[in-house]
Amino acid sequence: MDPSARQLELTLGPLVVVEVAERFSPGLTGRMDRSYASPPQPRDRALLLAALLLDAAGPLEGDGPWHRAIAGGKRTVRLVATEGSDP
Repeated sequence: MDPSARQLELTLGPLVVVEVAERFSPGLTGRMDRSYASPPQPRDRALLLAALLLDAAGPLEGDGPWHRAIAGGKRTVRLVATEGSDP
């Protein structure tokens, strides 16, 4: 998409944040737990991001939380409405 066209995008509807938490078994991996929250975005894009993070075979429903096994631990993904909006 042309970057100048992106500046003209208008977001309608509520925005949501994708929250991701990875929890590891330290004895197995030596890795530390970590988490991430995406910038606010339209719900359809947030669901797509969540599906990619979960390697989902099909479309996701609801707001999660959804879980996925990862090497040495577990990934949890959920959608959270931004302040003043409902997903």
